Amino acid sequence: MGETKPDGAARLALVAPSFNLLSETFIADHARRLAPGRSVLVCQDSQGSEAYGYPVLSHLAPEPVAYGPRDARLKDAAFRLRRRWGPALGYDDRQRLAGFLKAQGVTSVLAEYGFSGVLVADVCRDLGIPFSVLFHGVDASAHLRLPLTLRRYRHMFPLATHLVAVSRYLADRLVAVGAPPGKMKVVPCGVDPARFPPGAPEPGRVVVIGRLTEKKAPHLAIRAFAAALAGGRYPEAHLDVVGDGPLRAACAAAVAETGTGGRVTLHGPLPHAEVGVLMRRAQVFVQHSVTAANGDTEGAPVAVAEAMMTGLPVVATRHSGIPEQVAEGETGLLVAERDVGGMGAAIAGLLADPGRAAAMGAAGRLRALERLDQVKLYAELRAILGLPQP
Repeated sequence: MGETKPDGAARLALVAPSFNLLSETFIADHARRLAPGRSVLVCQDSQGSEAYGYPVLSHLAPEPVAYGPRDARLKDAAFRLRRRWGPALGYDDRQRLAGFLKAQGVTSVLAEYGFSGVLVADVCRDLGIPFSVLFHGVDASAHLRLPLTLRRYRHMFPLATHLVAVSRYLADRLVAVGAPPGKMKVVPCGVDPARFPPGAPEPGRVVVIGRLTEKKAPHLAIRAFAAALAGGRYPEAHLDVVGDGPLRAACAAAVAETGTGGRVTLHGPLPHAEVGVLMRRAQVFVQHSVTAANGDTEGAPVAVAEAMMTGLPVVATRHSGIPEQVAEGETGLLVAERDVGGMGAAIAGLLADPGRAAAMGAAGRLRALERLDQVKLYAELRAILGLPQP
């Protein structure tokens, strides 16, 4: 898909499970902005990757294709043995990957997520191509509980040129399981200030944005919003919930149980441009992240960074890298995980004091411009990857 001949200039290979998920805008931005016109893509699911116009190697590490019941049993047994005891990538895929990287003249590789890094580590070593691994959240939390993942990470760590995490919280967790501290960098994903300018907040409008998953706990954010309205307070208040996922039914149940049906809109997934419109209308941004039962955590939520850049005060939990983003008491209010009452009180406090909310939002934008500007952070990431600056 799309042929490019090497010309001696730096060329980046981005490796990710997919390049088409609405909830992974940071990966799409990396593909478009880190090395525009100088990138190639390596993925497992190629759907949507043609939109970038780059050469693509897809279906890396596929499940075995069987021809009949006996062949299926044999291949399944071999696949399970390799997955448990052998290299992360099978021989045929290693050959495909090596041929693709050489043919495209790749000079640097960035693996999105630790589990992508383990797939390409040996091939990059054999070809002498520097590669870096960027950890986002689940790969440095829930996956650290898996013995197979730990074994493969510990094989990958010394081979990688750099290990990058989106928060210090994740970086420390990786160092604790064997990542060399000298290779560890912290680079948040960042936000483009031009795409998230301040808006005109509508009194009482609150917004929650993110996949409806256990670690984001949107149903708890809905219950916190309901708690803020207790006693008939803030009759103009309205909550917009953007996203889809396995907790959609739980969110609908929370709306029904709290009697906020006319005060909460479950939008489902929306294009990024429409998300920006909702943020510019909002007065408060809410994120009730928690540690999931399997240990999954956030890294540094991009939605929090986008809200800060838009000039919104953030009400969130003291979870993973969020306290690194939000200056508590200055750009937002933080509560303990699963403290629905405390979050409700925080939301109510900002709805009751629009001046304080606006001041926190303005301070949040200044902090985002200083620490979360995508232009600055991409320059830092390019330097790590050995890529020229545009």
